[in-house]
Amino acid sequence: SDLMLRAARDGAGLAYLNEWQVGDDVAAGRLEQVLSDWTPPYPGLCLYYPGRRNIPAKLRRFIDLIKALRD
Repeated sequence: SDLMLRAARDGAGLAYLNEWQVGDDVAAGRLEQVLSDWTPPYPGLCLYYPGRRNIPAKLRRFIDLIKALRD
């Protein structure tokens, strides 16, 4: 994705990237959003893990951290 972003900044064409990757460039006018009517909304990342098994302590702490950041 970094290579696509650099190519788009250099005017090499279109790139399909997340808003958080290009937000500063769009705000500064270096890039512009096109085909927004054809881009579905993206609610964010998801974490899938086995919920009914013993979860390792490190994974449990990571899950708790993500939940705390979300709230």
